[in-house]
Amino acid sequence: MSNYFGIQLAYKDDLAFLTLDYPNEKFNKLSSAVMRSLDQALDELATKAVTVKACVLQSAKDGIFIVGADIDEIRNITDAKAAEQGALQGQAILTKIEQLPFPTICLIHGACMGGGTELALACTYRLATDSSKTKIGLPEVMLGIIPGFGGTQRLPRLIGLQRALPIILTGSALDSNRAYRNALVDKVIPATFAERYAEEFAQEILAGKSALYIRRRKIKGLFPKLLELVGKPLIYSQARKSVLKQTKGFYPAPLRAIDAVREGLSKSLKEGLKIEARYLGEMLSTPISKNLIRIFYMTEAIKKGTGVSGESKSTDPRYSGVLGAGVMGGGIAYLFANHGIETRMKDINNAGIALGLSSSRILFEKQLKRRKINRRELDRKMGHISGTQDYQGFGRCELVVEAIVENMDVKKKVISELAPYLKDSCILASNTSSLSITEMASVYKKPENFVGMHFFNPVHRMPLVEIIRGKKTGDHAVAMVYALSKKLGKQPIVVNDGPGFLVNRLLMPYLNEAGFLLDEGVSVETLDKAMLDFGMPMGPCLLIDEVGVDVAYKVGKIFEQSFAGRIQGSTAVEKLYHDKRLGKKGGLGFYKHSGEKREVDKTIYGIIQPKTNSGVSVSEMVERMTYSMVNEAAMCLAEGIAFKPEDVEIGMIFGTGFPPFRGGLLNYADDEGLKKIVIRLEEFTSRYGKRFVPCDFLKNMANRNEKFIKP
Repeated sequence: MSNYFGIQLAYKDDLAFLTLDYPNEKFNKLSSAVMRSLDQALDELATKAVTVKACVLQSAKDGIFIVGADIDEIRNITDAKAAEQGALQGQAILTKIEQLPFPTICLIHGACMGGGTELALACTYRLATDSSKTKIGLPEVMLGIIPGFGGTQRLPRLIGLQRALPIILTGSALDSNRAYRNALVDKVIPATFAERYAEEFAQEILAGKSALYIRRRKIKGLFPKLLELVGKPLIYSQARKSVLKQTKGFYPAPLRAIDAVREGLSKSLKEGLKIEARYLGEMLSTPISKNLIRIFYMTEAIKKGTGVSGESKSTDPRYSGVLGAGVMGGGIAYLFANHGIETRMKDINNAGIALGLSSSRILFEKQLKRRKINRRELDRKMGHISGTQDYQGFGRCELVVEAIVENMDVKKKVISELAPYLKDSCILASNTSSLSITEMASVYKKPENFVGMHFFNPVHRMPLVEIIRGKKTGDHAVAMVYALSKKLGKQPIVVNDGPGFLVNRLLMPYLNEAGFLLDEGVSVETLDKAMLDFGMPMGPCLLIDEVGVDVAYKVGKIFEQSFAGRIQGSTAVEKLYHDKRLGKKGGLGFYKHSGEKREVDKTIYGIIQPKTNSGVSVSEMVERMTYSMVNEAAMCLAEGIAFKPEDVEIGMIFGTGFPPFRGGLLNYADDEGLKKIVIRLEEFTSRYGKRFVPCDFLKNMANRNEKFIKP
């Protein structure tokens, strides 16, 4: 046996076993030190042609193969040439795997991402275990870069353009079965005794049965074959259109990845790798990449966090309850049941329960259609959900989520009714979007066990969960909900109680200012296009329709009352509300909605009665809406609603879709310059009123030349 840093090389009969085991870490990563060790180990293997007939590459980590390159090493690289050189060196090492004088078999058990997948592609064969932890992908575009260790060159050569491009361009991970169907892996094996199955596979290959596996990688079907042979320009063109539709041109990495594939496949693998390295260097040095990498680190911090200061042990709930079995309640029940939590839904009538069960089933049916689960799994998961019109079954709940109508009096009445049926240790969480957690907790028998758990709509799709601490909320309640949110695949942030909490408090000035711009004569089309061009996933008018005109109006009134003397309310949303428009759920708001189709309803201008020819520039529109959010965010930090700037960034990116390529709301503010923002807010104050008055916290930061985000 030979030992290198992070790598062990052992021999058994005519097989070699190269095992990755990064010291003192739960995962393997391709750091510079590991790559040097790999280089040395491969040099040793190259001398074993006489005694070694095949080599198995595997991981000693449980549930982790290789998570990719060492992000710590690349995050601060700003020189494109240095990045290109680093990629070339990594490529040269992986090419040594390809050039070994015997077949190599990559045994993938657990997460295999980025550089890990590229290492696997350099091997002759790939095996994947049937573990749910086994995921294979090239997520580099999500960090604003492209694969740089051969991914753009080896993957399409292995499985064809049509199967390779979606993997490269979306950054999505494949489970072992999908990887097998796409010929990315040659065989799926049981996770138990995986090494033994790998040995058997090696002997099968050595016995001359390799043709079967190589043959199944070929593209099947006459039309797909023709596309691969003569339709490459069409494939590239369609891929480019798809990328531009998804990214609106804000993210250059997927487009560069297409260039790398297209240019590289027209040349030898050696030349193609050089092209890939050059484009990686170009992408890695961009501000967009740095912003996306910083967001990656923020999400990694959430994975390691507990939501409370100091240590706090938290167990996952086995039994949960949901009050309110409508679409929202059904979505929450779906999330819980999907992760094996028994869930009891309560509503006041059978129709509500039926709606909740139906909402859950629809989401499971979508999983079935995408082949993520089978029919038996669907039935098993739906079996975790039951309904009731009383509180029967709630006595065993460890967590109950209240998701009823957004009315304080109703909520307090229901909480009081529910409390006697719950055990003292049960955590009660409210899914309110704006009402006081502290006030609701005042009627619960254990206020330390009362917490806000604000899901965003649609529950199954929106990644953020806002966890709200009331004045008496205890650490245990916060830690449990935080841990559960992570288990559900969400990004949780912890905030203090206050009107609108964090995300909605920042969103309301944005939507409110959109209303003022409409009052001044800006058209819906112009306003929404301005923010789409800024990078928001939808314009403010469409967002109001999605949220609900009635909801936006009522929350706006809460803000006006809570911040009397500071908030000026626009009248546009109020006028639509009094016209009984509900937005998308009612089919009519700023837009006419028919299924997924929508068009601006021109009759709204007769309702709003705006001024004509406002003359407001697009740049001013953007500044008025976004600078209002920056000012509010500064107040939230000053008041302790948000504990740190990173919470604001996570909340805005994952709760509102604030453009990730800008790095978050506060990073955007830093890039704009806080002095500039203060000056513009003061100008807007003199022209439009007190809603723009910059807060002292923001002015002091600007005077001290400070930034929200520390380097």
